[in-house]
Amino acid sequence: MGETALNFLLSASFYVSFAALAIISSSAARADIIIQGRVVTMNDAGDVFPDARVWLRDGKIVAILKRGELLPREAKNIPVINTNGVIYPGMIDLHNHPEYAHYPLLPIARKYKDRYEWRWYDDDYNKRITYPQQVLANANYYDLGLEIGRYGEYKALVGGTTSLQGGRVGQPYAKSECLVRNIETSPVASRLANSRVDLGRDADEWKKIQDEYAKGILVVHLAEGPSARMADEFRYIKQSGLLGPNLIAIHGVGLTEPQLKEMAGAKSKLVWSPLSNFILYGKTANIDAARRSGISISIAPDWAPSGSKSILGELKAADLVNKNELKMPFTDRELVEMVTRRPAEAMNWTDKLGQIQPGFLADLIVVDSRNADPAVDPTGSPYRNLIDATEDNIALVFVRGEALYGDAILLQTVRGGFTGLELLARPDSARGAALKKRREKAIAPNCPDTALPIMSVRDTVARLQEGMKFDADYTARRVSIEQISRDLLLCGETKPSDPPTADDARQMLACRFGLPFEETKLSPLLTIDDADFFPRLMANPNLPAYMKALPDYYKP
Repeated sequence: MGETALNFLLSASFYVSFAALAIISSSAARADIIIQGRVVTMNDAGDVFPDARVWLRDGKIVAILKRGELLPREAKNIPVINTNGVIYPGMIDLHNHPEYAHYPLLPIARKYKDRYEWRWYDDDYNKRITYPQQVLANANYYDLGLEIGRYGEYKALVGGTTSLQGGRVGQPYAKSECLVRNIETSPVASRLANSRVDLGRDADEWKKIQDEYAKGILVVHLAEGPSARMADEFRYIKQSGLLGPNLIAIHGVGLTEPQLKEMAGAKSKLVWSPLSNFILYGKTANIDAARRSGISISIAPDWAPSGSKSILGELKAADLVNKNELKMPFTDRELVEMVTRRPAEAMNWTDKLGQIQPGFLADLIVVDSRNADPAVDPTGSPYRNLIDATEDNIALVFVRGEALYGDAILLQTVRGGFTGLELLARPDSARGAALKKRREKAIAPNCPDTALPIMSVRDTVARLQEGMKFDADYTARRVSIEQISRDLLLCGETKPSDPPTADDARQMLACRFGLPFEETKLSPLLTIDDADFFPRLMANPNLPAYMKALPDYYKP
């Protein structure tokens, strides 16, 4: 599709409906590409090269050519694309639950002691998350697991994430190397990650965890909450021989300063998710003590129901904690390291990802230069530029050297055409005068070199929106008579009609799952497109006062 056709799609007629281009089964990625911009290497020397060029070939970085350096002879005919932006290493998210990215921010009205309290003893949580997820994802019900997983990857990608934790390894989207890298399955290094939410409940499970630690990187939720029993989890980890360099501990809210020091001494790693911690517990990890201990700290967003939409949003929450509660012990560069270099180190990817270096894998993001050019602003910082950026400022995202997301015109230019791309529609709340100020975004939603089916974002969104209504007619069509019969029997009800009627399905949803509990809208991919995100966040009673400044990052 040529530029004329693309410009037509970007005309006023596009805004009338949720439009998408036809998806063609082709990656349309160039074998070689050179992108130009301000390059923030994140290397040991802190090199930032103005107006440099980065040569990508076969998924790797071949060379960085600084201003004035000539292209090698073999690169003379390679297209050079001036992005007019700032080029960073792709961001690595070490704490997420992508299969819950379709849920909106929860209306939390109380403070919890730890994760067990809300996960196991809060009936409203079950009706908002646990039961809907079972119906939506389980193959015996709506069987939307693939759509759910893909939506989680879309949301990560639009926020500049190139590697993601938390995908379920048994799901097709996570097993196949498709959009973002999944740290549990992507063969960046020989030792893959094993992710766990809960610790062992019996000897057999603890033995399995120990085996996982021996074979790879153990990523585990540890001390999520300030209750006394959370600090006890550290003791269980230590006694089980899991305290060491291959342990990545998520949250750490209940860890004491001596425990953090012990973790640092063992070269374990910590993942910090401040916004989710505040929303649920009114408290986050003792991150200043963690800093003093020397432990390696990464930043990650947790999940959509109680956190930022992506790692880019979580950078802002960490920035506010750093400015207000911690009184600036971390520099802007150190915060950016926590989403690039530090997670790469935690995964033993130090020679592969987290920096822009020749020979490294070509996972990169290009971000608008808002305050990164000292020629325009003498105080401009490329690190502050990323912290302040929103999803709208993500101009390009490369994974494995392929441009998968970004500004529609720029993405088409980099890929050499619009084959395999889809324009992202914006929700109704984002239309009108505000929409005209934003560039249109496009995505390459499919992976033709895998066994995954061709699936547009438009179709994924439509299926999830339909499922999240928990409509009785839809349920009667989607769920087998055998499953409805089993559920009604558990409820003490009579057998359904054959085929099941809407009344049968309605009764099954109500008695078995308490659904529909309340109207649940699909969470938009971009923060600025989510009309409910900040009102719900600002209504949360657990946020510190300074966190109320979070919406300011998203003002034009």
